[in-house]
Amino acid sequence: MKTINLWPGDRVKWRKVAFTIHSTWQDGTVYLWDADNHTLIKDVAASELEAI
Repeated sequence: MKTINLWPGDRVKWRKVAFTIHSTWQDGTVYLWDADNHTLIKDVAASELEAI
């Protein structure tokens, strides 16, 4: 597995939308908060994210 340097609190783009990383996991997935911190999106592959 490729190492990706993402941390909770980092801003990223996923599917052309900006999110904040809530949690990172050893399996290479992350949990994302939307811009207003109303929706938590779980189990997004870190390889799909672009740091902003």
